[in-house]
This record gives sequence, structure tokens and C-alpha cells, in this order.
Amino acid sequence: MKVHLSLPVTNIESTQSFYDVLFNSSAVKVKSDYAKYLPEHIPLNISFTKTSRELQLDRHLGIQLDSRQALDAEYERLKKAGIISQAKKDSVCCYARQDKFWVSDPDGYAWELYFLMEDSEVRDDELRSDSCCV
Repeated sequence: MKVHLSLPVTNIESTQSFYDVLFNSSAVKVKSDYAKYLPEHIPLNISFTKTSRELQLDRHLGIQLDSRQALDAEYERLKKAGIISQAKKDSVCCYARQDKFWVSDPDGYAWELYFLMEDSEVRDDELRSDSCCV
């Protein structure tokens, strides 16, 4: 079983460059207005279609990793690629305590890569002034 997402983007080439790095694999299908990925290590079928409309983004996407070691390895790999936008250690967000970091693609889609440590009874860190979600 795989999750399928289809997202509109403004530039296929820059989108493809970003997702080649994020997924550590190349698109399996590329057209002038389309790119599709089937990352081997994520049960995901994700495609991007070029749009001429302005994108209004106020949501994020996420990848839950199975261990802190896997999260640390992805962090180091994506840090070397220069696409980390924010990192949080031991944060409480969306009723869960987690370590996480964020990357944003060329169209502003925010991806949260995280390791879930435990569930929480509070929504987010009450002592922090920033929001738990990008």
C-alpha cells in the first residue's frame, strides 16, 4: 500500500531538483509539465503538475522516521545539501513529543521529517512563542 499525493507546482525543473535530493532518488516519469516519484524507502506515490495559478499554502506534509538514528542520518544528508530550514529537538507539537526538522520545496511546501518519541496531552510547547507547525 502506498499513499498518493498530487501537488500543483510553478516550476517542474526546480521542483525536480529539490525532490531528487529530498527523496534521494530520481523521478520515475518526467514530462515538461509533470514529474512523478516512487521513493523506494517511503510507501509514497507523489506527482507534481505545473500550474500557472498562484499557490496558497498553509499546510505541511510529513515523513515519520522509524528511529532517531534514521532522523539523524536524513538530517545530515539534507544539511549537506543545504535545504534544512529549521530543526527542533525534543519539541511538543500536535499532541506528540518529537525531534524534527523542516525543509521547504521551491513552491513553499513545508516538509516535516520527524521521529515520534511519545504522545502528549498538550498540543504544543506552551513556553515557545513560535508555532509548532511551519
